[in-house]
Amino acid sequence: MRPFSVAHRAADVADATTGQLDVLVIGLGATGAGVALDAASRGMSVAAVDMGDLASGTSSKSSKLVHGGLRYLEQYDFALVREGVVERQLLLKLAPHLVWPMDFVYPVWPDTERRRLLGLGLSTYDVFAGVRNVRRHERVDADEAIRIAPALDGSALSYAYVYGDSATDDARLVLSIVQAARNFGALALPYAEVIGVLRGGDEGNVAGVRVQDKVLGTEYEIQARHVVNATGVWADALLSMVEPTRLPAIQPSKGVHVVVPHHRLPLSHASVLLPSRQGDRRSMFAIAWGPQTILGTTDTAYDGPLDALHLTAEDLEYVLAAGNAVFRRGLTAEDVISAWVGVRPLLRDGEQDEGATLSDMSRRHTLLDGPAGLVTITGGKLTTYRRMAKDVVDLLVDRDGRRARCRTDEIPLGSTQPFPRLLETIESVAVPLGLGSQSAKLLARQHGDAAPDVLALIASDPSLSTPLSREAAYVFAEVLYAARYEGAATLDDVFSRRTRLSLRARDAGLPAAPRATAIIASEIGRDEKWARAQIGAYADAVRAERGVLGLSDTGAVAV
Repeated sequence: MRPFSVAHRAADVADATTGQLDVLVIGLGATGAGVALDAASRGMSVAAVDMGDLASGTSSKSSKLVHGGLRYLEQYDFALVREGVVERQLLLKLAPHLVWPMDFVYPVWPDTERRRLLGLGLSTYDVFAGVRNVRRHERVDADEAIRIAPALDGSALSYAYVYGDSATDDARLVLSIVQAARNFGALALPYAEVIGVLRGGDEGNVAGVRVQDKVLGTEYEIQARHVVNATGVWADALLSMVEPTRLPAIQPSKGVHVVVPHHRLPLSHASVLLPSRQGDRRSMFAIAWGPQTILGTTDTAYDGPLDALHLTAEDLEYVLAAGNAVFRRGLTAEDVISAWVGVRPLLRDGEQDEGATLSDMSRRHTLLDGPAGLVTITGGKLTTYRRMAKDVVDLLVDRDGRRARCRTDEIPLGSTQPFPRLLETIESVAVPLGLGSQSAKLLARQHGDAAPDVLALIASDPSLSTPLSREAAYVFAEVLYAARYEGAATLDDVFSRRTRLSLRARDAGLPAAPRATAIIASEIGRDEKWARAQIGAYADAVRAERGVLGLSDTGAVAV
């Protein structure tokens, strides 16, 4: 198998365009990657394309949680909760380096709505989780809640409940799914935008697509017996290529998260559920994220261009106000390190009550068989991507009239050992190479069983152990590894998704950009002009975000 690298792009395209594939997946978010893995592991020939980088849409802009869906109990959607806890436990087993247990605190104040029902709801949550539970909930007094989540100090807390769920690195999880799919022979082609559909057969069914390759600067056709639309919130765009008069099926919902330093919102190793106090019935989270804390998310209808998402001053004010209402820490825009904006694909329902909010709309996934043979999977959430993929491939197997069971509940996603054992192994190699414990732990979390391969790069060139930033423990070896083995094609791919440097460092890693870009360019065969353009494009994106945060004149984005 060729390494996953732009350096091998032409060979990958040749394989994808020679003959007819069994399955073509459009979309390389969690669901599309999951479909590619499921289909390939059942013996099908598979290629997956995306107009951008893998996980560059919704799948890298989540709350970084793998959760059962406690709030769905309020909607009596017990099946969705059950599905969530089953998939959560599978991910804890299949990707122990990328999905880890986390305590969640549900604070209760004297004016908390329905507080007498909370214990009953959490007991029901425990029942649905059963033996798959991360931990059984318990009621704790205010002092214990503040010990777990120090940011609650001074909030006039009465008591709290503590329950268990899980957290993840969403973009790295998608990468691990893609790499697992490639191990079964699937081809992954990011930056390959679908610009047209191919028709074939007597009924004129979809038989492939025409692609504009942004890496090679060429156009080509990929033919397949089955075509799957796994583009999430972009599903309507592809559906309209097949059936131009079709009414939209998706209502995009805008979600905003901001990142603040841990010392401004200290949560130890737990996260806090923030009950809505603004009358919109949308709960938010404050999520422990190493040396930072994530605050979000919003849930507002979005009808603008999907390629022009951006943080607004109103978004920022809303999230900070929600956090300050609970924690009373006086958070301002000056505290914000970074932010991200994404859109979730909620399904339009013609029977939905006119007074219903987005929070009332179903988070269930929907599988559409058609039009013209196109299979569309949309809705759902990150936690249940595997189940969504299974439903798709079950349909394809049925179409073919053959038997091939789903195996994705037993295929490891980048690690085959418990995380403590992996970490011990990585530290024993990393420390003699001059890496600190935080860098060693981050390498283990990021790369799982592949972490020794990153360390081997450092062993051959010690300068690659240099950190990318004082604010995050990523090292230059990860830049080289991302370009050589993880399909990274741009500086943004590396700083925003292969690492999360753009989110963890106030300067977004810009001081490291020249060297990082030079490494990428050398690895994938680009020239100095390309490298300068990469730095400029990344710096412009950082400046645009920092402008909203009121930080554009701090010098943090100087190159």
